[in-house]
Amino acid sequence: MEKKRVLSLDIFRGITVAAMIFVNTLPITPFTPEFLKHSIWIGLTFVDLVFPFFLFIVGVSMAYSFKHREDKSRIRLWGHFLYRVVVLFLIGVFLNWIGGGFPLRIPGVLQLIALASLFAAPLARNEPKRILIVASILLIVQSSILLFASAPGVTPGNFQPEGTIAGWVDVQVFGSEHLFDPNMPPDFDPEGILSIITATAMVLLGLVFGRTLQIRNGDWSTVSIIIWGGIVIILLGFLISPWLPIIKQLWTASFILVTAGIAAIILGILYYYVDVLGKKSILRIAIPLGLNPLILYILSAILNSFTQEIYLFSSTGEPLRFYDTLYQPFMDLLGSDIGAITYASIVVIFWGLIAYLMHRKKIYIKL
Repeated sequence: MEKKRVLSLDIFRGITVAAMIFVNTLPITPFTPEFLKHSIWIGLTFVDLVFPFFLFIVGVSMAYSFKHREDKSRIRLWGHFLYRVVVLFLIGVFLNWIGGGFPLRIPGVLQLIALASLFAAPLARNEPKRILIVASILLIVQSSILLFASAPGVTPGNFQPEGTIAGWVDVQVFGSEHLFDPNMPPDFDPEGILSIITATAMVLLGLVFGRTLQIRNGDWSTVSIIIWGGIVIILLGFLISPWLPIIKQLWTASFILVTAGIAAIILGILYYYVDVLGKKSILRIAIPLGLNPLILYILSAILNSFTQEIYLFSSTGEPLRFYDTLYQPFMDLLGSDIGAITYASIVVIFWGLIAYLMHRKKIYIKL
């Protein structure tokens, strides 16, 4: 980034990483509040915001990271960027292996971030209007495929969980055995091929707002553009939702627009309060998490997978997951819903302390 860090961006990134760790750790029970569960299909909950927020932040950050490295030769710049994309993709596949073994799931969270970043990066130094046009084209392309494309067993415009064109494409590219998510319909992956198109659009929308902050003076007029821009695309997302429902698993255009709009409003408010007014805020405790997002996400995911794969034996001799023994005391003491939330919050605090210690030691691990 530039010499003067955009602290609001670090805070937003840190809060999002904390939310990702919280969501991945939270025990899901019949008593878990609905807003802390992913939407079954159509709809939007708090949990559904976390991943698209991170993609949005990747786009905002891209504006600054490419500016910071513009003194390097084009070969060095793109060589380093392509190295990051490949390593990030492979780490994602590695996490899939730890969490699920074989047959190996190919798509995933980090893989989608890597590919969306790759396809968005060529526009990193363009004007916001041009970036916005490309993002719009991508949203139209994916929407057209969902609305009009047909295939064996697929009806055009099908937005039901089974028999979607997105699932059909994933099966053709990866094969059914490499698509895995226990909460999804068979032969479908929520980070599949068609999601790359609109995930790239999400990164580009973040890049639009990042470039706007970068090009304009950091004053209220800039912030108002960010906030009003967010409001407009939220309204647009809801406007098209009768034809393109808000579905996270399909990464529909309405889902992208609504979540990008919410992210833009949050960014605008944080930027004005922290960077323009220079106010101190308790939210600054999220900065260490925002400075080491990748390594903290990876380590937390690995630890969470290990706790779910290690089995102990109960007093009756029955196998019991180590993960269950960690959160069960909180649920017994505080109740199923509050206990589960408390456990996940403690895990977030643990990784927050790790992030703080790394920040104190000036340890920043990046690709």
